[in-house]
Amino acid sequence: MVDEWQRVRNALKHAGVAGTADLGYFVNDVTYLRASVFDERAAMPVLLDLLPTLTDPTLVWAVAGHLRGPWARPAAFGALVNAFRQWAPQNEDAGWQLGDALARAAEPDDLPVLLILVCDARYGTARQMIVGSLWRFRKSPLVEPALVALITDPAVALHAMSALRRSIGAAAALPYLRQVATDHPGDRLGKTAVTQIRRAEAAVSRQPPPPEL
Repeated sequence: MVDEWQRVRNALKHAGVAGTADLGYFVNDVTYLRASVFDERAAMPVLLDLLPTLTDPTLVWAVAGHLRGPWARPAAFGALVNAFRQWAPQNEDAGWQLGDALARAAEPDDLPVLLILVCDARYGTARQMIVGSLWRFRKSPLVEPALVALITDPAVALHAMSALRRSIGAAAALPYLRQVATDHPGDRLGKTAVTQIRRAEAAVSRQPPPPEL
């Protein structure tokens, strides 16, 4: 019986994808480690086709990691959403990686789907990178209220606070952040808010004063 990793590699080889031995091999710094030779772009159609059939969470994590490139937008979005809904409730690592990939693959028309996902607490911390990406869609009036609601969700609060600052600006975000710090003094959520308040206040202090009339 061929294991799932070998099954995926066999399919990639059959499609003529280069570097299949490096499936799941990720290197950010090549100072001491060799660079991957896996052709992620060429592999994408095969990976998207096989993703719904996978049962190994480590392999799902790896496949999602190979679908994080800008070239995966928007083709990978639908498959990643389906996989996220399947895996996020049962495996945090696979769900988180899928969430990161689908956040990168999303386009403005996909915002309603993202908002449904981030508001579903069943997905826990797997939502973090999706929440953190919502600032990219700040022109939509739906983003601010969604982020304001999420800054008190412990699983995604840090990402929501950061995205809120980037969406509406540091000055506008401060009242929301200060309210969280007031309502949750001393606990983890409150401490997170205090850190974000300091960053927002620093950003405001760096802004040039308005021109004199």
